[in-house]
Amino acid sequence: MSPTQRRTFLSLGAAAVLPETIPAPSRLGADDVHGIARHTAALEEWDRRSGGRTTRHFAGLELRRAVDLGSASMMPSVRTAWSGAVARLAGLYAWTSFDAGESGAANAFDLALDAAREADDALAYCHIATNAARQAVHEGAAERALALTASAVGPHPPAVLAMVSAVTAQALALQGNIRGVMRSVAAAEDHASRADDSAREDWLQTLTPAKLRSDLGYALYRLSVTTGHLAPDLVPQLRRTAGVSETSQPRARAMGAARLATVLFRQGDVDEARHHAAVAVGLASAVGSARLDSAITEMCAAAA
Repeated sequence: MSPTQRRTFLSLGAAAVLPETIPAPSRLGADDVHGIARHTAALEEWDRRSGGRTTRHFAGLELRRAVDLGSASMMPSVRTAWSGAVARLAGLYAWTSFDAGESGAANAFDLALDAAREADDALAYCHIATNAARQAVHEGAAERALALTASAVGPHPPAVLAMVSAVTAQALALQGNIRGVMRSVAAAEDHASRADDSAREDWLQTLTPAKLRSDLGYALYRLSVTTGHLAPDLVPQLRRTAGVSETSQPRARAMGAARLATVLFRQGDVDEARHHAAVAVGLASAVGSARLDSAITEMCAAAA
């Protein structure tokens, strides 16, 4: 059977088995909300491994389903938990839209932030706001990025505050604010030194030392691009980014390798640069990410 015949066969089979629409339940309970959270966690892991292009479509489908569930009857406590679950899922949809290079990511981030406020979930708000700030940094909107990271600050765990400081450093780097960047880098490292890995749950588990090194490396890299001079500790920081696992976070590893290769090519360290470039290109072949594509393009320009 050819691929086309198999698709036709599956389509006909699905049409015979599945109803045109599946009505939402009339009442929503805590277990239903936990189900949304489990699906979101699985999609977040998929995004880390495969990139936004692969994940965005499915995150959008899950978000539509979760929003539709809001018409069901539920206890006030469940309603609050549902709002939090929608916030996290909307944040993922916004993030994957950004990573896939799709338009409308900023509006999706605004929706996610509204849902986090509705749920009164400060940690979810912080997570979404810092990711929205990453998008603003990517687009060169330093003021918006700084406003978002400022709104994310609160009585959070040290690992979260380290993340906020690192993204703040990225935004300040766009302005060429060397002192501000270095203060934020130092603050991030200070927060990280007091982080307790054992207390982390859900997305907090992704705030690893390797991920922080990647964020700080990008801040110094962006500062170097803005000022035209190598930022202090840039190359060592990018080399430390090599600690990011290729298996669990290939996109982060590939982006770090591409940035390091870019800097090394520009310095004339061609042999080491080629090694890291090969790592970046090899990992990029299995990751659908417009951000990674941009980093690879910049690396190739430096190599030329």
